[in-house]
Amino acid sequence: MTAVLGVLIALAVMAAALYLIWQIVGPTWRRAVAQTDEELSRPVRDPAAGLETDVTDRMPPPRLSWNWAAALFGPFWYLYQGLWAHFCVLAATAFLSGGLLLPFVWIYCAVKANEDLWEFRKARWSAY
Repeated sequence: MTAVLGVLIALAVMAAALYLIWQIVGPTWRRAVAQTDEELSRPVRDPAAGLETDVTDRMPPPRLSWNWAAALFGPFWYLYQGLWAHFCVLAATAFLSGGLLLPFVWIYCAVKANEDLWEFRKARWSAY
């Protein structure tokens, strides 16, 4: 009998705690739901216009084409273009090799810059 009474008291305490939490969190939750509903009710712009201006050519640039700006500035060209992940990988490669791989990093930047930039711009419009 005491075990049943203990379970009932525990259930009552948990229900009271849940009710108090709901009273505290409820207004915040309702406000968040209202903001989400408001944002979802706004009209969505058509991304096709931006896609045409961002990826102007239908075909990707030729593989391994030379980019003089990337040849001069190396990984910093990637940073300027907004390709943060490429910059981090290339700078880390050059830094962790103690500068031994720096010429290869610079050549990679000069040769792959156009293709990497095109893929970055194309990926912004991808659903994947």
